Amino acid sequence: MGRHLAWLAVAALLVAGSGSFARAQPQPGRTEIGVFCVEGRLVLAQKRIEEMKQYYRGAVCRLDQDHSDTAAREKLLRMGGANAPCSCDF
Repeated sequence: MGRHLAWLAVAALLVAGSGSFARAQPQPGRTEIGVFCVEGRLVLAQKRIEEMKQYYRGAVCRLDQDHSDTAAREKLLRMGGANAPCSCDF
């Protein structure tokens, strides 16, 4: 009986320890959808500004961003829609 109780205690410690280990792991960041001005035109992209600058190799700035695709699209439409003229001069 004592041996079973010891095994049960060890199992409980392992479960409790693994649970706290899982909580300690870094959580992946939320994806941001950005409204960018790329070479004078509005673009919606799910990339970081550094990636956009490297990909387009030109004048790129982020005008807005959101966690939701729908909200980002609404912001894009309020600014004039995809490919509408824009400026990074601010």
